[in-house]
Amino acid sequence: MNMASEKAVPAWLHYLDLACATLACGLWYATPQWWPLLVALAPWVIRLAVTRRLTRRTAFDLAMVLFLLTAAVAVWAAFDRDAAFARFWLMVGGVLLFYALVNAEPAGNLRVWFLALLGAAVASHFVLTNDWELYPAKVDLVARLGRALQPSLPPLPGPHPNPNVAGATMAMLLPFSGLAVVQSWRRIRAVPRSRSVGVWFALALGLASLLLVILGLFLTVSRSAWIAVAGALLLAGMWLAAGRLSGGSHTARGWIFGGCLALGMAAAARVVLVWPQALTTLLEALPGPSGTGNRAELVRDGVILVRDYPFTGLGLDGFMMAYSSYVKLIHVGHSPHGHNLYLDVAMEQGLPALLIVLAMSATLFTLSFRDQARRDGRRPSSELAAAVLCWLIILLNGLADDPLYNGHAMLFLLTPLAFAGPPETSWTAAARPIGAIALVVMIVIFRGPLTSQLYSNMGAVLQSQAELGVYSWPEWPIQDEVRRQVDLQQTMAAFERALALDPSNPTANRRLGMIELSRGDYQAALVHLEAAYAAEPWSQTTRQLLGEACIANGRLEEGRALWHGVSNREGQLAIRAWWYGHIGEKERAEWMQQAAASRP
Repeated sequence: MNMASEKAVPAWLHYLDLACATLACGLWYATPQWWPLLVALAPWVIRLAVTRRLTRRTAFDLAMVLFLLTAAVAVWAAFDRDAAFARFWLMVGGVLLFYALVNAEPAGNLRVWFLALLGAAVASHFVLTNDWELYPAKVDLVARLGRALQPSLPPLPGPHPNPNVAGATMAMLLPFSGLAVVQSWRRIRAVPRSRSVGVWFALALGLASLLLVILGLFLTVSRSAWIAVAGALLLAGMWLAAGRLSGGSHTARGWIFGGCLALGMAAAARVVLVWPQALTTLLEALPGPSGTGNRAELVRDGVILVRDYPFTGLGLDGFMMAYSSYVKLIHVGHSPHGHNLYLDVAMEQGLPALLIVLAMSATLFTLSFRDQARRDGRRPSSELAAAVLCWLIILLNGLADDPLYNGHAMLFLLTPLAFAGPPETSWTAAARPIGAIALVVMIVIFRGPLTSQLYSNMGAVLQSQAELGVYSWPEWPIQDEVRRQVDLQQTMAAFERALALDPSNPTANRRLGMIELSRGDYQAALVHLEAAYAAEPWSQTTRQLLGEACIANGRLEEGRALWHGVSNREGQLAIRAWWYGHIGEKERAEWMQQAAASRP
């Protein structure tokens, strides 16, 4: 956008845009529905009338459109459309808040203070509303401190945020709280003492906000957020050190930083190879109980859902019952999400959405690198540096937890991207990293015929919509009962078409075998599950299903051997014995009971 068109935008419109987007996000936070969209888009209509432009251009315009498009597809694929639409409007709110922050760039430090005070508000809300009995801290010292504070705090109405969600939000906003302090200090040094009363107040307010965010983050005991902040600061320190070692050459700085990062990752990989339990031991040494085993299992098993729904995703906010029904093989909900940002995006919105997130990351880092390498005499943007630090915290936190994408904090997930500035080239610059990453993933992952994958994806969507769209425990005793009563002809036809194109398709074989077991077609189930197991022998789900098919067909020793390698933490093997008794197949029920009891 040129300077003339920039001047044509009234100053008040920057504030109105941010105010309307904030109000709409607040409404979506309370009750996600469509009509707050009118509030958020009102400034867009005014800007169109005044400047003949809807919004300022960014390097992420194409990516934002594609991300919302994948979200809309995920709404279509969802078995619970109401829940999916609720999540969809939060995503729309996040995109509109991104553009409101982009349009507020001419308003000076408004954006930084907006996010700094937002962090302070989240911290205050958490400290004032957290129920230390409902959400006891994982560290005894913090738990005792929280219980001591609670009686003296006024009771406030409204939702009580989960500590991990609050911690992740405060962690990502921490760089902007720090930047507000830095900017205030710079103004104090630049403004004469006679005029510095306002900037001294700004400095005090910034320091209070920063300390409040740090206190709130500490009280959440969100260890993944702590580690993410430490990791981002470590990377920032490495970047600064590389700058000192490079002798002023930005190219050399990039090579030094990249080399140090590669050496660090190689050293970590070497330690893990020599001592496989190193990472688990390190994480378990942190304060509080360890959940590393469950998180690793979620990631391993979640890959099955990515494979089943690679193009569309399983649907927004549909993870819990899809994971229980098609991976854990239990009849009630197990986990609310996959505790991994990348996995959750791929599972719920499909691999295209994950590629878009990775492409946006690459674009932000590229623009930041170019900003640092400026030779026109201008200082690198401190706002962009804070945004990169914020995005690093999000990405690092996403490796072990996912409180931002899967909760109401989705409203703030995209905010750091707003500080990247206008695109330096045409809109096709955003398409290049998306296309490059997509090509690599297609080559590495989709080695089989893509058409077969499309049919199996469609079959998985139809199955979850037909089954989970009606299933509810205890109205239905178990998902097998649903498979006996609902119409799955289209589902099975899609899987059979997938197998006609690629007989080794693991999704089609596993899902057909699952349906056939439920309906008593044990021989056909055995054939399909043997083919699925040949393609994915690492899958606990397929191993359990094949073991059941072997036992149901009288191959007891083979079935027992397979079940010996299956986790039975949720008692799912006993559920299978119950099912056969429920449908009156007493002999098979006894076989299942014996096989389950014989596990070491």
